[in-house]
Amino acid sequence: MPATDEIKERIEAEVDRRADVLLDVSRRIHARPELAFAEHTAHDLLTNVLEAEGLAVERGAYDLDTAFVARAGSDGPTVAVCCEYDALPGIGHACGHNVIAAAGLGAGLAAAAVANELGGRVVVLGTPAEEGGGGKQIMIDRGALDGVDAAMMVHPAGVDLRSM
Repeated sequence: MPATDEIKERIEAEVDRRADVLLDVSRRIHARPELAFAEHTAHDLLTNVLEAEGLAVERGAYDLDTAFVARAGSDGPTVAVCCEYDALPGIGHACGHNVIAAAGLGAGLAAAAVANELGGRVVVLGTPAEEGGGGKQIMIDRGALDGVDAAMMVHPAGVDLRSM
């Protein structure tokens, strides 16, 4: 197994090489705010990128039209990365879900690039309706985190936080 620093550098390089795509995804989601359970454009944009990168994608996952799950890797520890992409009524993406979606996409793709080598699985979860619709909770109730050892996501903040 490669050293931790080597893996971190490879993951960073995977994100860096996709920077233009990730920025485009963020901007396109921001330009077309969609409310809870109606995030069809964001859903299609994210799943198209995931499929183009070779992940196995299930659209309309967990009986939610705008949810998705994408998988890469092999048996072993499983890490889920959550992407939120719904907007707020009247103020669009003021909460930064376009950034959450793009960051989750980048993290998921970068981790997927090394998952087989590390002996694990990466799951990217598209979680609709997070602004009052409880999309993530519905997905959890329907089994989205079954078999997942750790789940993570990012969220914009009003302060500068250092990397851990």
